[in-house]
Amino acid sequence: MFDLENLFDTHTHHFDPKMRAIVQLTEPFPGYFPPCFSFGVHPKEANSADFEKIEQTSNQLIEHPGFLAFGEIGLDNRYDTMEEQEALYIFQLKLASKLQKPIILHCVNSWDRCRFLHEKNAPETVLIYHGFNKASILESVLNYPQAMISIGESVLTNPKLQKSVEMIPLSRLLLETDTGSGALIDTYHAVAEIKNISLQALIEPLNENAKRIFKYE
Repeated sequence: MFDLENLFDTHTHHFDPKMRAIVQLTEPFPGYFPPCFSFGVHPKEANSADFEKIEQTSNQLIEHPGFLAFGEIGLDNRYDTMEEQEALYIFQLKLASKLQKPIILHCVNSWDRCRFLHEKNAPETVLIYHGFNKASILESVLNYPQAMISIGESVLTNPKLQKSVEMIPLSRLLLETDTGSGALIDTYHAVAEIKNISLQALIEPLNENAKRIFKYE
């Protein structure tokens, strides 16, 4: 049986002690910290965001070695708060830049704006397009040197996304579970099959990506 500890989960809302995963904190200071985690305020919370508290929390979390990424943050046009979202996104981009953390991006139908604001406010940070499933913007994302693409379980059922995966270089790829109910190993198997490579040939470069981006050992 394959050693599941070799798999790296870029973004999840679940904690599984068998996996190496960046767990999204759902509160600033939970009863315990996962070994690896991210912190950031989602755009749906833009109306109630306390910028001072976000900065204080970030400065406290930076002392924890498991704080690997800033996010998920971004823009989402399903919420009628775009002005507030942009202010929050810019503030957190600048924090991520100051703390030298990669960014886990939540973006819904605001791709150009998310990229523009990133390039303006945190151009030296890596921007991870999490839960990527928008085949129509793949070329644009790949043309942005600071962008990485993180794929979730939708690759199992989305033919357009499967075609996109064929074109994503392994050096630009990450995999995740997010809020899904599927096993990460199934996503790894699906991507390996799409790329016509062995599971090991997929795991090794993705582990290297994680080490490079998250300074993960």
